[in-house]
Amino acid sequence: MLTPSTACLRLLAFLTLGLAGVAAQPVTTRTDKVVGLLNDWFAEGAAAGLQAITYENRDGQHSPLNTAQYPQLQVFKGDEKGAATHLRSQPTLGNCSMASGATQMGCLPRIYMMDPGGNLFLAKQYLSNNLFIYPEHQDYDIGANGVGGYGDLLPVNTPCLLISQGSSFTDQPFLKALLSTTAAFPPDTQKLLIEKRLLIPTLQSIFRRSNLMVQASEDYFTGKAHPPVFDGTQIDEEKMVRTAHEMTPKKIPPLVLLRVIEESTIEPGKNFFELASPHPWKLSDTPVSIARILRGNEAEHGMLIGFDKTVNLVKAPLQMRAAVLQGDPRFVHIESEPGGDVMRLRIRWQPPLITATGIRSHRIDIGIFADNGSSISAPAIISFYMLPNEMHFYDEKGRVSEIHYQTHNPDFGLPATETDPRWAKILLAFSMKDTNLRGRLLDQILTPDERSGLQQHYLAIKPLLDAFTAIENADKRKDEAASLRAKIGEAISSALKKKVAEKSELTVRATIDKVLNAIASFHPFYLGSQRELDALAAASPKSTAVAEVRAELHRLIMQGVLVEQASGQIDTMSPPEKLSLGEKYMLRGLNLTLLSQVLFPDVLDRSTAPAYVSPRLTTPKQWRDVYRYDSASGALQGWIRYADARIANFDAEGRLLPDGPQGKSIPVLYLMNEKGMLTWRPQPEPAPVTSSSK
Repeated sequence: MLTPSTACLRLLAFLTLGLAGVAAQPVTTRTDKVVGLLNDWFAEGAAAGLQAITYENRDGQHSPLNTAQYPQLQVFKGDEKGAATHLRSQPTLGNCSMASGATQMGCLPRIYMMDPGGNLFLAKQYLSNNLFIYPEHQDYDIGANGVGGYGDLLPVNTPCLLISQGSSFTDQPFLKALLSTTAAFPPDTQKLLIEKRLLIPTLQSIFRRSNLMVQASEDYFTGKAHPPVFDGTQIDEEKMVRTAHEMTPKKIPPLVLLRVIEESTIEPGKNFFELASPHPWKLSDTPVSIARILRGNEAEHGMLIGFDKTVNLVKAPLQMRAAVLQGDPRFVHIESEPGGDVMRLRIRWQPPLITATGIRSHRIDIGIFADNGSSISAPAIISFYMLPNEMHFYDEKGRVSEIHYQTHNPDFGLPATETDPRWAKILLAFSMKDTNLRGRLLDQILTPDERSGLQQHYLAIKPLLDAFTAIENADKRKDEAASLRAKIGEAISSALKKKVAEKSELTVRATIDKVLNAIASFHPFYLGSQRELDALAAASPKSTAVAEVRAELHRLIMQGVLVEQASGQIDTMSPPEKLSLGEKYMLRGLNLTLLSQVLFPDVLDRSTAPAYVSPRLTTPKQWRDVYRYDSASGALQGWIRYADARIANFDAEGRLLPDGPQGKSIPVLYLMNEKGMLTWRPQPEPAPVTSSSK
């Protein structure tokens, strides 16, 4: 109910502006708590409303905002579709629920991110009061190689747009929250934000600080507040609105602006290997988003970053802060002086990580923040992307020891969600006693209590499974079946989190991972059980088992890890006790194939193809390079390349040494073969031109 004073204020506003006055209309006609706040503040003259804001839909009204609920909002009249390509002169919030498949162009943000020009356009939008929301579709999901999903395919994390988790219509909650927040600013604050082109950076600061994942002030400097993709269920619209409403001009957050002063350089043919015109490894060089592909073979990548151009409307000293938002902080070195305006980064290539939401990612993100004592900025973000089909290995001195360029999919093939009924089959498979190879392995890895615990958890779920099986195909009991399916999912999710047994510290899920990791890490597994594994492959319910195992063996033979004797026996090229980290990793890939195709083919669903990477970023290479260093000085001497069951020597400049490390070097040309793979051939230097005799 309106108070008398509020009612009088609204009437006064209406009479002052006239019947046709846009400002006489409410901010929104939605019916929720936030609406009451916005409309009351606006009627009091304490909130700016949406008269200065334009909405733009770019998906042909596939996922349109209900603009009738926002009578003050200006609506862009146009029929353009797809990712925005023009800057709007008016402050604009928009959306577009369009995307292509993960193995095609991907979601619209990924199209921008793959192109330095696209990232520059996003930065211009960011600094021109333009912000669009796009769904990730298939570019940020649990899974690998298309089984469940593809993991994180986004090569850049940027504050210049917002990406919603999911597909069509998931952009709507973000759009509504941003409109409400924009409307809630005091009039003088909104006016200043628009004039100074700080509206979008300020909205991003408020949105990220208000996310439900941000429970403590320190959380704002972690990946909780700044993932590349946001979950709409984590939006706290009321907190966003209240924060905006309390923002006076003296509380406007700074805007971090970056520039690269110095940087490591990498050369094609020496530090990385691609076709003559490779995709740029400098993906983004903008004041708010810097991004690189870590495709080089250098031990570290160094950058000197300046932030002396940072904007601060508040006359107060700035405190700058850098934080690792994603990545292993052991391999990210940040050096800066208090009060200084430069920062030095040293980044080492890192293997993929699993985010808190279970998504595999291949990117390091560093956020740079500015604090003026009243507010903290949105981050400028520096991203380093590791190609998913590469693995880099280091020696005890921190030098690159080995690089693989077509590595395996590291996924086990477990269900993508904790409510998948397949978990029940896994519990059963891991608890069954048997004398076959699978049973003997489980006996060695699991304690009797753990084995019994897995069985008990399965038996607790089994009555629900049996009841569901009895009615799942009955047309008249569809509702009951759906209810049972939900109960099964809840029971499985609960079981996975419980202790596997009373005397164990492991959960059920951790126990399952323990089994899979133990087998995957047993490097001589195939060598010691070749005959039995071959027989199991032939009897596997997966018709591809024999071919997939053979293909994996062939790959390891071609790259000098395994050798096949005349008898058919498979052995390692190096003695088992001298296997390198890289060789052990490749043998792990073989074991993952054995797990999903041979040992547990009925419960593990895994793609055996190499780890997926966009073909726009790299050309596949079926080789591995093992690096050589001078024993006295430690200087890089070159590398040995293993490919096609042969070895080739290269010097430190990337030139071929056909006669061995002490021979003459010749340049190399990289090109694509008929199978779409990168290969190389020697390029003899032309003979010197001599004058002809008369």
